[in-house]
Amino acid sequence: MNSPKSMTGLFAVIQFVVRLHYSFYPIGLIMRHSYSLYTWLKPLGYLFSVTLLSSTVALAQETPLLEAFPAAPDGYSRHVIHLPIGNYENNLKIELLPGKVQEADCNTSHFTGVFKEKILEGWGYNYYELSELDGPVQTRMACPDDKKALQFIPVHSNGSLLQYNSSLPVVVYLPEGLELRWRTWVATPYNTAPIE
Repeated sequence: MNSPKSMTGLFAVIQFVVRLHYSFYPIGLIMRHSYSLYTWLKPLGYLFSVTLLSSTVALAQETPLLEAFPAAPDGYSRHVIHLPIGNYENNLKIELLPGKVQEADCNTSHFTGVFKEKILEGWGYNYYELSELDGPVQTRMACPDDKKALQFIPVHSNGSLLQYNSSLPVVVYLPEGLELRWRTWVATPYNTAPIE
């Protein structure tokens, strides 16, 4: 038969395990059960809960994304833009500016191409692929000298202005040799056109 001392020790161990279990609950439950926690366990519970919640949020933001997108096909490279969180994102747009740095004279030059928006099957995420690349096309002005300098030659394409969404990465597949630049556009307040 168990002695009273051994039963007391067993009860203390069970009580410790139960209290330790409560300390691993999220912060709300810690606050609810704080009256039953040892003083030295409270900071441990807070620290663990904050770490658990922050790592869960980080995993929720990162896990479904890049691993879900296909690898770049032959002749293409995959470019990824991680947008910072913006104020009033409904009023923001992102413009994709693919292009290539190469020597050019005083004439204005650009490539042409077509951006195709595709849907990632099973996920519903959008990604973009530039195809039908041609050029460069340039004006035919007479330059005062024959000097050439390195310039960024952009690709003019349709569909390069996208809705801003910081919760998802912008994944773009470009032909190898091109780089991807981007910029943000901010909407102005609405104006009403008069009837004439």
